[in-house]
Amino acid sequence: EAKWAAIMNKFQPSSIRKSKKVRRLIKQGIPDSIRGTVWMYLANVDKYRKPGVYAELQDREHLEIHETIERDIQRCYPNHVFFAEAQGEGQATLHNVLKAYAHYNPAVGYCQGMGRLVGLMLMQLSEEDAFWLLVATIDQHLNGYYSPNLGRLRVDATVFEHLLASHSPALAKHLSDNGVVPLMYVTQWFLTLFTMALPWSAVLRVWDVFYFGGNKFLFRVALGILDISRDVLLRHCPENTEILSYLLHLPAEKMNADDILRAAFKVRLRRQDIDRLAKR
Repeated sequence: EAKWAAIMNKFQPSSIRKSKKVRRLIKQGIPDSIRGTVWMYLANVDKYRKPGVYAELQDREHLEIHETIERDIQRCYPNHVFFAEAQGEGQATLHNVLKAYAHYNPAVGYCQGMGRLVGLMLMQLSEEDAFWLLVATIDQHLNGYYSPNLGRLRVDATVFEHLLASHSPALAKHLSDNGVVPLMYVTQWFLTLFTMALPWSAVLRVWDVFYFGGNKFLFRVALGILDISRDVLLRHCPENTEILSYLLHLPAEKMNADDILRAAFKVRLRRQDIDRLAKR
């Protein structure tokens, strides 16, 4: 905690990206007690936050999309004590943040998957802090993911297909031969930032690195998951339905946080490679 306090007091978020010391701390995992605060620091939330705006957004008129939000939040984290109760505090705060975002960014409005992000943010932060973290996260790292046609996500799924083909040709061929394309599984993984795919301890550690390394880390985690799963997929999932069932319901016992991060960090990937493939 003391180390993080010193870093946050001394450095601008943009200046620590190349720091080996910070990278080492991130890999170890951010302490639970300050995790949300460090995420906000790494996402440079202060650049976005404007006093009074969140309260003003809460007072705006009802939108049609609010009914969709109302329905979705009941399914968001049904097994988590904070969100389980209909009309309880957890669901109310989740609704408030998503409603405010729909007003704040009408071009995006609301898209399924955003609730999972906000839910996790609310487990770490106050309602208004969670809202500004959502604003910063989408603007910096997930821009275009939640547009009505999921445009950027579709591009990234195609990029991922190329990356997988060069990273693990045999596995890429096995998936392709069985009609399994990345859009079928990375949509769930990327749109919810792995909150529906990985055990909780792994999700938190992935988010720690995601806020430090940005969107590129999503590709590395996805390739890492497939590296860990390679033998199972090649030997025990001979058909389309078995492959998809595995990828959309990853076995928690095989997805240990340390193993996921180790596998992700082994993947060599440069931002310019992703950008080059995206431009094709």
